[in-house]
Amino acid sequence: MRLRRRHADDQPTFPTWREELVERARHPRVRLFKALSIILLLGLVAAVGLQVAYLLSVRDNLLAGRAALLAARRSALGGDLKAASRSFATAADRFGAAVDFSNGPIGDAARIVPWLGNGAEATAIMADAGASLSSTGLLVVDALGETPGGIAAFAPRGGVFPIDRYAALAPTIDHAAGNVTDAAAELADAPDSLMPGTIATARWDAEADTTRLAEDLLGIGMLLRAAPEFGGSAAPQRYLVLSQNPAELRGTGGIWGAYAILTIRGGHVTVSSSRAIGTLRDFPAGRVQSPSAEYSRNYDQYGGAGSWQNMNATPDFPAAAQAALNNYAVGEGRRLNGVWAVDPFALRKLLAITGPVSVPGAGSITAANVVAFTTHRVYTAFGDTTQRKEIVGTVATNVLVRFLAMHQQPIPRLRAIGDVLASGHLRVYSTDPMMRSGLGALGLGGAFSEPDGDVLAVTVNNGSGSKIDYYADRTVTYDVRLGADGAAISETTVAIANEAPTHGQPRYVLGPSLHGGQAGDQVPVTTVSCHAPCALQTAERDGRPIEVAVGSENGIPWLRDYRAIGAGQTGSLRLAWSAEHVWSGNSSGGSYNLTVFGQTTIRPTHTQVVIHPPAGTHIVWTSEPMSIEGDQATWLSSSPGTTHLSVRFSAPLPLRIVRDLTRPIVGLR
Repeated sequence: MRLRRRHADDQPTFPTWREELVERARHPRVRLFKALSIILLLGLVAAVGLQVAYLLSVRDNLLAGRAALLAARRSALGGDLKAASRSFATAADRFGAAVDFSNGPIGDAARIVPWLGNGAEATAIMADAGASLSSTGLLVVDALGETPGGIAAFAPRGGVFPIDRYAALAPTIDHAAGNVTDAAAELADAPDSLMPGTIATARWDAEADTTRLAEDLLGIGMLLRAAPEFGGSAAPQRYLVLSQNPAELRGTGGIWGAYAILTIRGGHVTVSSSRAIGTLRDFPAGRVQSPSAEYSRNYDQYGGAGSWQNMNATPDFPAAAQAALNNYAVGEGRRLNGVWAVDPFALRKLLAITGPVSVPGAGSITAANVVAFTTHRVYTAFGDTTQRKEIVGTVATNVLVRFLAMHQQPIPRLRAIGDVLASGHLRVYSTDPMMRSGLGALGLGGAFSEPDGDVLAVTVNNGSGSKIDYYADRTVTYDVRLGADGAAISETTVAIANEAPTHGQPRYVLGPSLHGGQAGDQVPVTTVSCHAPCALQTAERDGRPIEVAVGSENGIPWLRDYRAIGAGQTGSLRLAWSAEHVWSGNSSGGSYNLTVFGQTTIRPTHTQVVIHPPAGTHIVWTSEPMSIEGDQATWLSSSPGTTHLSVRFSAPLPLRIVRDLTRPIVGLR
């Protein structure tokens, strides 16, 4: 066979890359793919446009409705029920318009879009919740308006609590609590991801505010139902009123120096003369029934329920109150119905309304001088211990009686009662379970119990037996770094600056009362609580490693140090630990809750909380105002009350999408 030589013109030719692309583009499958891509792109653009159109249309009504709700709240707190009613009606109209639009064609179409419809769905639920809150607000305001005198009629007047009016309002509040609880449940189930940040923030705000309001209404309802029993409608109710002095710190705020008996008969209040706490009998540990085995384990070494001087070393006011009632029953042979504990800061708040009161031997006591007089000047003015404590107790009882007997300023007086309870300057304990439950639901009972989430609690008890805490400046810093799978590493630093003099004050003010001590020494017994369970990593006093005592109270672990701080010096305690199950969520994002238990001090304790989210995430929402810099949030406060903090954090959107899609496949957490 002969091979024919191919001519040069017969050489094969190859298309250019441009020609190849053109040719491929003509292929039917490619054309179909291209068409589908264009359709999907146009569909995506249309879906996004629909979401934007929907959100812009409903946005104004939601903002106006929220503004009207806030205005209604301000008016109600100010006692202007007519203005509150008008604002609630406005809110109902605006939220109602948002609901109608959400249920219209555009709203229905916006919500059915997968993923992109989350924002529309959340907005629709917020509109519905807002409408429910508005109608509920109208219900409550109308009920208050039907009461002769409105809100003012619920203030004590002429030494009488209007307990019948409290009970009559209870059904309305219970009904309102049910409505708000339902709204909170709907918000909790609303989408909270894959939506614009402003919508997500509004949704989280709405859930937090509505949940808190539901809890408050439930608590108020219980208090209203318990009011007749608490106010002696069936039989006289007698309460032990204790004066707390934070110049000598105890767990509940300060040492109990004086007492009186407050009696309520059919709402009418009478108060006995005040007596020094030393006139009550002390008993050996074990002689008086302890509130719990854990209380005995922690505090019997200091006298426990048998010692009036130390029975409130616990930060748990209900436990301290039970110890007081049990001791009083043994020593005085009479059972009482509860305990009220009042400190000088509560008296200052009440005096701002009552004006000065005159106390024999003390002169004119005013809002400007009551704290300094009862915690400091009284010690130089009166050398006799019993006389001094009785005068301090008389100041407290006179202010309380004057406040309850007033007819004027009913709305400011109601606000003052709420303020001193919320700040922990007035603690109330009742043997009536309904009253206790109501106080607990409102966070007003002073209970120290295991919270949902992390915990920060620093409690100082005075170990020197002096009034040296008057001169202490205290700062608490809590730094928590959230790790993977709910874990965290936490560090608490407590710094106490002792600015006490070494002379010029009586020995029972400056000490020393301990062998080997010096005048002006601070001797704090500092207890720091941590998340259960926590594993201690570091314990340092003034930068040097130390051993600390360990224990627990009401399910909350604690670490304790006992030391002295000389006059003019600053002592520090630094503790670091690790814990599991501190936050909830996964690698895409989650939430962290922290309960901060405060303690009343003469000079406000400055608390700083710094929260670092897990690596690769950033903080997107906080329940309380915080400073957010980089990947951390900082909260500052000087409040002695209990505060609940929540933060939410998430990974960047593209990473969240990848992790959410691949989590079921690769087992990513």
